[in-house]
Amino acid sequence: PEVIDGRTFTATVVGLNPWVEYEFRVVAANLIGIGEPSSPSEKRRTEEALPEVTPANVSGGGGSKSELVITWETVPEELQNGGGFGYVVAFRPLGTVSWMQTVVASPDAARYVFRNESLPPFSPYEVKVGVYNNKGEGSFSPVTVVYSAEEGRDEPSPPPL
Repeated sequence: PEVIDGRTFTATVVGLNPWVEYEFRVVAANLIGIGEPSSPSEKRRTEEALPEVTPANVSGGGGSKSELVITWETVPEELQNGGGFGYVVAFRPLGTVSWMQTVVASPDAARYVFRNESLPPFSPYEVKVGVYNNKGEGSFSPVTVVYSAEEGRDEPSPPPL
């Protein structure tokens, strides 16, 4: 930390993360040595900001017939940059233009399942997961390809003749 003149009563701390609680202590020093730290200050939370970190390891696949399962690693609380944190899941059949989007409003969510009876089995979908909080939307993860579930095996096939 920066050394401040002994007659100064305020200091500005830079490089803190948004929407994180901090407490501070002050230590006095002179030519003889360093004193004991002060008692901790009251906890103070920094201001909210747009989320900057996107979910890692966006993937998916499997599931039941007529499902597209999308998974990701949650963003840790200290990197959410604000309250009201959640995810925006976007997907589209590979080779199409329009994205389908849905909001997953839980910061702890790590998967979304799209169910649709007309979903073709084992079809490739482009998938990306974005983030948002009270300040607005952040960016999306890189696009990855996930396959819808294979045709269900609800009944065993007949035995060979």
